[in-house]
Amino acid sequence: MEGLTGILSREHQVVLQKLELFEKALDPYNPQGVKEAVRFFDGSLPLHRRKEEEHLFPEVARHFPPEAGPVHCMLEEHKDEKDHLEALRTASDKGDQAGVIENGRYILNLLRNHIWKEDHILFPMAEQM
Repeated sequence: MEGLTGILSREHQVVLQKLELFEKALDPYNPQGVKEAVRFFDGSLPLHRRKEEEHLFPEVARHFPPEAGPVHCMLEEHKDEKDHLEALRTASDKGDQAGVIENGRYILNLLRNHIWKEDHILFPMAEQM
């Protein structure tokens, strides 16, 4: 598992860098910067989630009940992420600055916390299996 977790962790570093740029696009509000971030999120995050959901999570999930444990939590957060990215995309397309900022801040918090949990809890756990 260490090879896969290493790849995923390196991808997290890129996402964290993009989140910094996205945060700067939210305050002061920069619609073009937001659109660039949304393009990145739409292009990179689904591929990253797929690697986790198809390769890492099933291996870890074998060791926990299906409705509990770290994988269940990560999948719930992935769903939350997708829902808020869709809301961000919609708000951005409509020029709804307040909606962009609200969803953008939520995504910033969610992704930073999610990445921390994976890098510091889930990935080390997976490497021990």
